[in-house]
Amino acid sequence: MQVQFLEERERLVARPRGRMEADDGAALASAIEGRLHAGTKAVTVDLGELEFVSLGGIRAILRLARSLKGERRELVFARDSDAVREPLHQAGMDHFFQFSPPYHPHRGTSA
Repeated sequence: MQVQFLEERERLVARPRGRMEADDGAALASAIEGRLHAGTKAVTVDLGELEFVSLGGIRAILRLARSLKGERRELVFARDSDAVREPLHQAGMDHFFQFSPPYHPHRGTSA
């Protein structure tokens, strides 16, 4: 899995690509936490380019979500796909992962 990061003002955007296994999910969460600074108020994880997400990857994202919530930072998910939607449904987590439109720097969100 590869991840592209974008930082704009108070928001950090992470765009993972490829397959997210359990170790990849933990690495993504760690990389996101390592890029946070005092001014980061929101994190957007754009899942639109993932080809596969394991249940371990989902668990890692849930741990990240708890950590961010404890720090009073917003976590937003952008762009789902069949590769993401199906494992979330199987895990009974569709209600937790609320997807917003993709985040575009300098323009905010759009459809």
